[in-house]
Order: sequence, then C-alpha cells, then structure tokens
Amino acid sequence: MEVVVENLRKVYGSFVAVDNLSFEVSKGEILGIIGENGAGKTTTLKILAGLIEKTSGEIYYFGKKLEEWGVEIKKKIGFLPEFDALYENLYPNEYLSLFASIYGVNKERVNFLLELFELPKDRMVGTFSKGMKRKLSICRTLIHDPEILIYDEPISGLDPSTSLSVSEMIRNMKDKAIIFSAHNLYYVEATCSKILIMKRGKSIYYGEIEELRDLMKSYRLRYSLNGETFEETFESVEDLNREIKRIVDSGGKIEDIETLVPRLEEIYFKLTS
Repeated sequence: MEVVVENLRKVYGSFVAVDNLSFEVSKGEILGIIGENGAGKTTTLKILAGLIEKTSGEIYYFGKKLEEWGVEIKKKIGFLPEFDALYENLYPNEYLSLFASIYGVNKERVNFLLELFELPKDRMVGTFSKGMKRKLSICRTLIHDPEILIYDEPISGLDPSTSLSVSEMIRNMKDKAIIFSAHNLYYVEATCSKILIMKRGKSIYYGEIEELRDLMKSYRLRYSLNGETFEETFESVEDLNREIKRIVDSGGKIEDIETLVPRLEEIYFKLTS
C-alpha cells in the first residue's frame, strides 16, 4: 500500500484542525478530499507532504513511517499547493530545468512534460494564462516522476476547457497514487475512485464513491388504487416492500418502480447539512 494514514490529528492550541483521520490510497487509485472551507483539507495535505508536523497519528509511505523517510520521501512525492509561486521572468524550460537539477533528472524529462502538457517553450512564464501556469505547476510536480501525487485544488479558478484537460491528465496517471482536494464535486465524481468527506476536521465518510451512491439511493413507486394514480419515494427497500404489500392487499396495481441513484453533490449536501 502506497499511502496509509491512521488516526491523523493536528491541533493548534485549543483548535482541532484535523481530528483522527484514517484512510488508504494505493497505486492506481485517486482519492478526492471534499469539504467546506475550514474543514481541514489543506492542513491534511500539507501534513502528508511533510510541510507541517502532525500532532499525533501515523502516516506510512510504502509501509514505512513518514518520519523514518527523512528527505528521501521528497523523491517519492509530488506536491501541488493551491497557490503556487512561479518564477515569471523565466521560460518554462528554464523553470523546470531548475527542479530537474535538484532531483538529478535528465533534461529530456523537461521537454517531454512541456510537450505532454502542450506548453510553449518560447514564452516567459509571466505571459502565461492562469490555466497554462497551473499546467506548468503540475509539470513541476511530475519532473522527478514521483509515485505519489498530493494536489490541493488542482483545477481551482480554471476555465471549463482547462479544467477538463487537467482532470483528464490526472485520470490518466494510472501508475500513481493520487490524493487531491477540490470544491468542484462534478470533477471529483468524474475523476476519483474514492472520496473522503470532511467536516470540522473529522471524516464523515470515507470509501468508494459507488458504494456511497448505492447506500444513499432511493426508490420511486408509482401505483394506481381506487381509480387514482399515486407516486411515492422511499429511502429503503424495506419501506418500499411494506408499501407494495399494502397496495396489493388493498386491490391496487403497481405501475412502475424506479431506482434513484443520487449525484455526489446531492449526497454531499445531505451528509453535511
């Protein structure tokens, strides 16, 4: 298992920013962390990236505690902050070459990434659009080909076209374990295999998106009785079956039964309200 987090906790004075989080992410999985502002998403990601210290709990990378890795873990992780400071007076190949030198990576990797993300080499970073700058930041996280990616709001503030492009690129990184936070629930639903829903530092759901949708599904029943047609919605199969029995025993007829599978946005607001 690439990433294992057990009972992670971060406290600032009397304020609990992260409260006993536990989750796992393996190669090929994408975990989306969602929650309102102040839920603890960014704090969690910064702890995972080794930028701030946890108060308690354990983080394991490839079965080894984060503290035992030392600086070597930096070679395994690519971290993308929500707001990334770029050197705007450099060309993109110059910017990426700086990080290639730090990680001891061949400069051919720079050209490969610029072509992959379709970024021009003959324009200074300061002339780039917000979407182009975000792509360059993602290139920076990939320069050393890390096995784990930790992204904070990777599509924040991007136009729909660039958001789609970035999300497709992330989805295609099948050889990595990916953890990211996002406010765009449609993006999370389309990109992630697992989600962690946070509220006030706590986890209120962690698991497969499809499992959650299955748990939250409901049933719409349409039936006729005494010459009239009725429609009702039920949250459980048990309630549905009881109503069907009542209708049939009363001489009614079942016209239609529809399973309603909610979108992630509906589920999120239901769980966090």
